[in-house]
Amino acid sequence: MRIIKAASCLVIICIACAVIYMPNAQASKKKIYHVEIGSYITPYSAWGKAINTAILKIKKKTKGQVVVKHLHSGMLGSNDSMLEQVLHGGIQGAGIDTSTLANFIPEMNILEMPFLFRDNDEAHYLIDNVITPHLRKKMDAKGLVTSTIMEIGFMDFLMSVPIHTPADLKKVKIGSWESPVHIAFWKAQGGNPIPIPATEVFSAYARGMVNGGSIAPNAAIAWDKLFGGGLKRNELYLTKIAYTYHAGIIVFNKKFYDSLPSALRRDLTQGLEIMGRQLRKDLAAAEPETYRQLGKLGYNIIELTPEQKQAFIDNSQVVYDEFESIIGKEFLKEVLDAREAYRKGK
Repeated sequence: MRIIKAASCLVIICIACAVIYMPNAQASKKKIYHVEIGSYITPYSAWGKAINTAILKIKKKTKGQVVVKHLHSGMLGSNDSMLEQVLHGGIQGAGIDTSTLANFIPEMNILEMPFLFRDNDEAHYLIDNVITPHLRKKMDAKGLVTSTIMEIGFMDFLMSVPIHTPADLKKVKIGSWESPVHIAFWKAQGGNPIPIPATEVFSAYARGMVNGGSIAPNAAIAWDKLFGGGLKRNELYLTKIAYTYHAGIIVFNKKFYDSLPSALRRDLTQGLEIMGRQLRKDLAAAEPETYRQLGKLGYNIIELTPEQKQAFIDNSQVVYDEFESIIGKEFLKEVLDAREAYRKGK
């Protein structure tokens, strides 16, 4: 009987201990946050590779608590569709190009103004110190959080005929990015643009819907790997003009982002910002070789003289006049004044 009572007491004690320690055991299990990020970039591109590297680093940094999945190559639809999904919580984030975001936040048009930046260093200085702080406030009010501006690069002309003067653009069916600034730029040069979604640029060339447009050289290499087989590369002319800075911005649903513990928010944001800075360096270093690769593939590379480029710059002034009220007179002046001060300092 004593043995039975002793055994009963031991069972009761063990159960009590289990009840006491079970909450602590459950509490030790950390919650895992799954983050789906959509984009139209391909996994074979410099951007796709950079995101994949960042995903692994974020998972390691957060000890597996933040698991990011990249839904690439436009599998979730257009930029407009992905932005809607982010806003309504269907996905947690997306890499959206600035032309799409500009339809939602007019101040975003500043990033695509023609010939706003002289080179990469100037672009990065103004974006990091003047433009991004302003845009973050605007996006926050719209329910979005901006983690990083992901550089695509300066855009050149890609046409079926050589382009040396604005008048040459009248010979081309221009496929324009769906950006009011881009459309205004082509019109200012005397062209007749046809708006096309970013995901359909190369297929539009292949179908003959258009025979001219613009693209960043690094992006041209990436998309050529997917769609280049349908192009007659020797009949395409890439004019190096760097007329606009093209970027995509990784945005998150603000409600979701704010629900993350502060440490995980920091790790997620820092991981993507580190990726963005490294991507800038990688793209700049790769650009000379990129032009050589395009030449080897059969694209005709055209260099403009400073005088030839100036004609396009002069025509672009009307775009600034047109968008001053859309971007905001004070904000535009702030950016241009900062640019002038930066140039004087250089």
